[in-house]
Amino acid sequence: MKLLGLITLALVAPLVSAIWPIPSEYDHGSTTLWIDNDVKIAYNVNTIFEQNFVPWKFNERNSDFEPPTADKKCITSITLQQTKPDSTGIATPEDTTVDESYTLTVPEAGDVTIIAASSIGLVHGLTTFSQLFFKHTEGGAYTNLAPVNIKDAPKFAHRGFNMDVSRSYYPVADIKRVMDAMAFTKFNRFHLHITDAQSWPLVIPALPELSAKGAFSPDMVYTPADLKDIQYYGTLLGIETILEIDMPGHTSSVAFSQPELIAAFNIQPDWSTYCAEPPCGTFKLNDTRVYDFLNTVLDDLLPRVKPYSAYFHTGGDEVNVQAYLHDDTVKSNDTAVLKPLMQKFVDRNHDQVRNAGLTPIVWEEMLLTWNLTLGKDVLVQTWQSDEAVAQTVASGHKALVGNYNYWYLDCGKGQWLDFSPETAQTYYPFNDYCNPRKNWRLMYSYDPYGGVPKDLQHLVVGGECHLWMEQTDSVNLDSMLWPRAAAAAEVLWSGPKDAQGNNRSQIEASPRLSDFRERLVARGVKAEPIQMPFCTMNGTQCSLISMSHDQKSHYDKLLLCTLGAGIAYRPELRPLETPCAAIMLEQLFDRVYLLSLVAFLIVLYASRQLASGINASRRIRALGGHAPVRISYVPFGLDLVYQIVKSQNENRSLQFWRELFSHWGNPLNPYTIETGRGGLRAVITADPENIKAILATQFADYGKGEQFNRDWHDFLGDSIFTTDGDKWHHSRQLIRPQFIRDRLSDLKVFESHIPVLRKHLYGNGETVDVKSLFFRYTLDVATDFLLGHSVNSLEYPQARFAEAFARAQHTQSLRSGAGPMSWILPERGFHKDIRTINEFIHPFIEETLALSPEELEKKTKNDEGYTFLHALAGDTRDRSMLRDQLVAVLLAGRDTTACTLSWLFYELSTHPEILRKLRKEITEIVGEDNKPTYEHLKSLKYLQHTLNETLRLYPVVPFNVRFALHDTTLPRGGGPDGNAPIGVLKDTSVAYSTLIMQRREDIFPPTSVGFPPVEEFVPERWDDWTPKPWTYIPFNGGPRLCVGQQFALTEMAYTVVRLLQQFERIECRMDGHPGLKSDIVLQPANDIHVALWSVAQGGK
Repeated sequence: MKLLGLITLALVAPLVSAIWPIPSEYDHGSTTLWIDNDVKIAYNVNTIFEQNFVPWKFNERNSDFEPPTADKKCITSITLQQTKPDSTGIATPEDTTVDESYTLTVPEAGDVTIIAASSIGLVHGLTTFSQLFFKHTEGGAYTNLAPVNIKDAPKFAHRGFNMDVSRSYYPVADIKRVMDAMAFTKFNRFHLHITDAQSWPLVIPALPELSAKGAFSPDMVYTPADLKDIQYYGTLLGIETILEIDMPGHTSSVAFSQPELIAAFNIQPDWSTYCAEPPCGTFKLNDTRVYDFLNTVLDDLLPRVKPYSAYFHTGGDEVNVQAYLHDDTVKSNDTAVLKPLMQKFVDRNHDQVRNAGLTPIVWEEMLLTWNLTLGKDVLVQTWQSDEAVAQTVASGHKALVGNYNYWYLDCGKGQWLDFSPETAQTYYPFNDYCNPRKNWRLMYSYDPYGGVPKDLQHLVVGGECHLWMEQTDSVNLDSMLWPRAAAAAEVLWSGPKDAQGNNRSQIEASPRLSDFRERLVARGVKAEPIQMPFCTMNGTQCSLISMSHDQKSHYDKLLLCTLGAGIAYRPELRPLETPCAAIMLEQLFDRVYLLSLVAFLIVLYASRQLASGINASRRIRALGGHAPVRISYVPFGLDLVYQIVKSQNENRSLQFWRELFSHWGNPLNPYTIETGRGGLRAVITADPENIKAILATQFADYGKGEQFNRDWHDFLGDSIFTTDGDKWHHSRQLIRPQFIRDRLSDLKVFESHIPVLRKHLYGNGETVDVKSLFFRYTLDVATDFLLGHSVNSLEYPQARFAEAFARAQHTQSLRSGAGPMSWILPERGFHKDIRTINEFIHPFIEETLALSPEELEKKTKNDEGYTFLHALAGDTRDRSMLRDQLVAVLLAGRDTTACTLSWLFYELSTHPEILRKLRKEITEIVGEDNKPTYEHLKSLKYLQHTLNETLRLYPVVPFNVRFALHDTTLPRGGGPDGNAPIGVLKDTSVAYSTLIMQRREDIFPPTSVGFPPVEEFVPERWDDWTPKPWTYIPFNGGPRLCVGQQFALTEMAYTVVRLLQQFERIECRMDGHPGLKSDIVLQPANDIHVALWSVAQGGK
């Protein structure tokens, strides 16, 4: 009897080691250890475990083997060791760079250790550790498997589940429960198919009617707060949430609010000709209103995606060409006609996705059916066949797999369509299109590499299983998903083959999956059973095997080995140690004379520089080549530094840079050159294609860089203007909401300072310096808007803060121009001015932070008490963050408007005909003295054209710089004609000039009666002319498009209207042009002396 008990124990013990997914390397013993709440936990990094993971919350289940409870031997400690810091905290999206591996050791002594390179790896280790334990009927939790040694890592980087929340709505609680179970199976991607033909539940604040009319009901929506809750919850579980807006097909829900955008909407009764399922509808392919709509949607949504994901899915499946017969912009089902339009549609969307710093994902049809040219960064999601995977990777694209014949969880429930008597017989017995049901064994047999050659298997980055919701809702969600999805999870984590290269055994997997299902149920997931309880409790006794007694004995032994054995961890051999560099140098110094050593070091330095230059040139040629090089014979390129600073001080920047391009550039395309400024290679460009690449299409390749942040940190800190990556995105998210909506309070702030400005302009023909007045006026408005307190510099021009701010700005401009040589400039006065700025701002910050959260919320929601600082403090209480953002917005808000108004009034003083035309439009639309509304300002077309012309000739930021964040390219500047790409190495500075570009004759229409010379100030040119993309970017472009653009334009327009309502004549009191002064902004080099006459005085 005792022998029988030992045999039973030997048979059962390995079976209860029900870890899912199975680890890469795993061995264990049979010693029993217990665990209770007294266990000590040590962890060397503060991260998500503080909020979400506690190792003793193990799931209860009954085991068919229980050890005695007397003389318990307990686990004494759990040490969690993270060997590398997480890159940017808990909100870091999962990607292929995250090391998810871990090792788990449970010795018989009870001191458990989990080691991982990342916090996600520790999460996986804890998940595995929890699965070692079982509830005892007399209380407590135990494992009978010690000692345990596990070394584990995933086979695929992308392990996902696609959940359709459009055809059926799911409360956030349901979605979180799904994510909890996903984490337990080590899934790491949550693909949220959030819109489709049937409903648009996603709230887009910029288009509130979209979900208000497109969702099933007003309470079946996902608000920005809901979405953020889901995304953030995923980060706590190591899961990246990927959003999909499926387009151009599957978009009929848009028609409930925007019917003009959709072709073939809800065609009846023959809908099956035009779409896969009702209601039909697809975006029109050649309608600019569709692009405007998508601009608004993506501008709103993508910044909310970026903190939590590296990807955005743009759909593209099941586009039915017949629908375009009903598209009034196309009226064709010919793919030869449709393909170029589809290419444009996809390119445009993907550019916008990339501009947001995200990688596009598409369904396979865009590549394999439409044969579109997709960027090599595009991730292609396949679903129809193994051949589709093979074709995708053969084209050079990374692929996500998920063959519907294996991994579609909704299949096999029968038809959900209703059939008329005439058609019923045709569809009998009413199977659905993907019948039969994909049971877990079929899902477990799927090989993601099926049909893919070994040399291309690295392009299969992972896969997803899918649940489309035609017949699923909250009632049956869990049972439709679990535990079948866990089969896909193990294939993706552990791989489709075992260590011997054989297909994984379903007999081995079945008891583990049954056990895993019990654990899911214990966690509140209503997972369906895969076997009856007898099979779950008795291991392999439910296996159907035909064999002799001897074969069965051999099989049992083999099974025990398969379950119990693992490949023990063998550390790598330590490489031979070599003498350290310090000892070698010491020996060298002992053997040479000093002069010989100096000569040696000089030769060594020169050789190193030469070798470095050769290596850099080789890398540049490999990327694309050089642009024309400005040659310098002065060490470190100091002559260029001197010339830049000199041209700034002499207000000759425009002439200097034009001469530089003309002299050194390629005669066929001179607007990209390179130089050795400051001893480093720098690229200088005024080519719109290069600027587009820097700001948009290759946005991820270029940034402010660490050096720029250091150079500007004293003045602007870690603000939106000095940071990259997550810091920049956080700053933008902090600031952008304050500029989204039109606030009546903004107009009130402008208006409150207009009477003072009017007073100082006199209106009686007396000469005034409008430049000084505009800079003081905009400073008063900006401080009032930001802080709720104006510095009143119009009344008190010698205000200490105003003077310090202007001086600091000028000094910072010189430091920036000097680049690496900025250390030669004096800094004492600069730091004194910075202290003055801080002393002015900090009291307002402290006053705001003294408010309770309720008081802050009340002020933020109430226009009357609102200030920019209140809104910022509602999102962060970091004093440095508040200070840096305030100074940055103050700089932008003051200078943008002041410079543009100064230039505009100079031009009006020399063009009386433009002034008369402006006043006529203002008086006709607004009136003689009415205060303009937002609607008035939008109706003043000639005023808009006048501001456009001012910003074309005098862009606010005339020169800007980015740094290459890694080796990359620019599209133009090399080759014999200057149109070939050039290589740009990591840390290379790339300067670009909108001032030069927006005055280039060769990129504008030829001079004619309808288009005057580009150097002339003629607002009428905008009546019927639109600049080519990226040839006019006064407020930057791409993801870094100025968030306060509309605020600045509104302030300019409002100010011009209110001033020209009072003043009907402006006369220039200067001799010639005031000159261009290029500090941080482009301002008049000299005072703008003009005389103004009020309406009452104008005729005298």
